[in-house]
Amino acid sequence: MSLDRTFSPEEMKRIRRGVVPEEMEDKWFIYWENERLYFHRSWTGFCIYVVRFTTEGDSCKMIEAYVNRDTEQYKETSDEIDAQMISYLVDVLLLHQQAIFPSDEPSPDKMALMSWSQVGRAMLNQHPNKKKTLVS
Repeated sequence: MSLDRTFSPEEMKRIRRGVVPEEMEDKWFIYWENERLYFHRSWTGFCIYVVRFTTEGDSCKMIEAYVNRDTEQYKETSDEIDAQMISYLVDVLLLHQQAIFPSDEPSPDKMALMSWSQVGRAMLNQHPNKKKTLVS
C-alpha cells in the first residue's frame, strides 16, 4: 500500500523511539528497525503494519506499508482505512498529538470504544514511555 507523508527531523526522533507497552491499556508495541516502523498488537504480538520510510534531505517520508491481511489476526480489509489508521497511530502514540479517529461510525459512544481499542490510555493523553513530571 502506498503512503505519502513527510516528517521533520524532530518528528522522526519521536517516531524512532517507538512505544513499549507498560500496562494492559497500552495496545501497541511499535519499534524502528532498518528504516521501517513495525506495529505489533501488544496482547497478541501479531504484526499488523510494517511502514517503510525514505530519507528526503533533512526529513523522512512514509512511502509504503505492508498490512497483515490474515483474517485470524486482523479484520480490516480497506487500504484507505489502514492508511488513515497508520497516520492516526503515529500522531497519537508516537507524536503525542490530537487526531481524529478514522471511522465513519456515527455514534460518538461507539467511536470512543473503537478509539480505546486502538490506542487505549493514550486517547486520554496518558502515553507509555512518556517521561513523568513531578509536581512539587
